[in-house]
Amino acid sequence: MQRRQYLKTGSAVTLGATVAGCLGGLFDSGPENVVLSEPEDQGAESSSLAYPAYGEPLPDFSLPDPFTDEPFRPKEMDEPFLCTSFYAFCPAECVLLLGSFANVQAALDAEGLRDEIGLVAITFDPERDTPEALSEHAEMIGIDYEHEMWRYLRPADDAEAKEIVEERLGLGFEKVGGGDAYDFNHLTITFLVNPDTVVERAYRGDRLDVDRVVSDLTTVHESYQ
Repeated sequence: MQRRQYLKTGSAVTLGATVAGCLGGLFDSGPENVVLSEPEDQGAESSSLAYPAYGEPLPDFSLPDPFTDEPFRPKEMDEPFLCTSFYAFCPAECVLLLGSFANVQAALDAEGLRDEIGLVAITFDPERDTPEALSEHAEMIGIDYEHEMWRYLRPADDAEAKEIVEERLGLGFEKVGGGDAYDFNHLTITFLVNPDTVVERAYRGDRLDVDRVVSDLTTVHESYQ
């Protein structure tokens, strides 16, 4: 996959169609390295949000897939991908959110794009979200976690979860309750990231519009072919 082909082609068309002296205003009109137009429902400027949003780079990080022990780094992805945070013992929001991911996975399969687009879910509860728990979670939700484009990511401990999920990605979470039955208050955001590691969308909420997400993913994917 040629990651920069879309951008090079777009630049050539723009240069051929724009008169001299007008380029500065054109290139200042929006963020660079994005395919999709600015979302109408973001609600605020990207720079004012706690998490990376439209046109902003996704902060780099490295976390292992607990089933393969292989590290995942956003900058090493050559395909668009969705990325969110969750915990498997979540009684409500995360069930809906990861259920949406399962539906996206099925829709991508139907479109012949399952091997072309990544799906990434980072747990911020590594103490309880063992490989066994994540395997049971995938079976319950209907996720094919053994597919090469699916990634559960598990920090080594609570401190690393805090550093990656909250401090780098801006997805705040707070443990509530005690004992083994603790819960979390947490922000529910799903990033759509292009192969240049720029955020194209930051979808809010636990009920993803699967048709919209698949359409956005397809548009970004096709633009990098």
